[in-house]
Amino acid sequence: MRRLFPVTDMTAIDAPGREETGRDATGGASSTGVVTGSDGTGRDTTARDAHGRDGTGRDATARDALRDREWSLDELADAYAYPDLAPGESWLRANMVSSLDGAGQHDGRSQPLSSDSDMRIFGTLRGLADVIVVGAQTVRQEGYRPARAREAFAARRAAAGQGPAPVIAVVSASLDLDFTLPLYTEPLVPTLVLTGAAAPADRVAEARAAGAEVVIAGDGPGVEPARATAALAERGLRRQLTEGGPRLLGQFVAAGVLDEMCLTVSPTMTAGSAQRIAGGPSVAVPQRFAVASVLEEAGFLFTRYRRI
Repeated sequence: MRRLFPVTDMTAIDAPGREETGRDATGGASSTGVVTGSDGTGRDTTARDAHGRDGTGRDATARDALRDREWSLDELADAYAYPDLAPGESWLRANMVSSLDGAGQHDGRSQPLSSDSDMRIFGTLRGLADVIVVGAQTVRQEGYRPARAREAFAARRAAAGQGPAPVIAVVSASLDLDFTLPLYTEPLVPTLVLTGAAAPADRVAEARAAGAEVVIAGDGPGVEPARATAALAERGLRRQLTEGGPRLLGQFVAAGVLDEMCLTVSPTMTAGSAQRIAGGPSVAVPQRFAVASVLEEAGFLFTRYRRI
């Protein structure tokens, strides 16, 4: 994995002998804005002094180590850290994957569009979150289980005052959920069910009997997005992550409560009629987001955008 944006001293090398200054190691500039550094034989011709430094002043050994490589979970956690929040503030980020032709899933699931690195980022985002907000249909399709405590994030979570694992919050109007599943009966921390005041009373009772905590976040049968994020924040769950599905993400976008979009662009084409990553109600004016970072690995782009 390598960092494409923002460009920093840690931005990875594009190819042997290339670096991010846009200079050619032989003295010219490449058309792509990175150093070519090859003499056409495949050999790296980047000049090094007696101390192993290249023309940029950086240690060549360290520079070579910045080539495409697997990032540690600590590096990923630093790259995806939540912003500092003032008292009472919350931050809702989404994590989704899309094919090149806009499909948010294939055969009803996101896994065919994913990769090992995508799953590492998926796990990192979970490891940083207080709560994972997910729609009922996605819970059914993806076979959600309780979030688990991970040793790799234990110290970071403890320092941030977080519990051992994020809470799962399932959004459902009908509460047509299987409350015998481990997600409800065996979580490390109690699963939340977000619904409206007009939700079926018998299903509410069944959810509570299974051990879930029911949170009312709407006056009708469904959930109002702004009330949902506020209700979670009131419970101290301020670092919020939604994993969809498309209808739930569309509702968050339409309500103007989505702060950040973490989108994996998969180098795949699916054709067909798969749903986009966000659906449901439209917005009167398209909402603008600014790019915060871009990572790349094996053709996958791991992008992060923040609402302007």
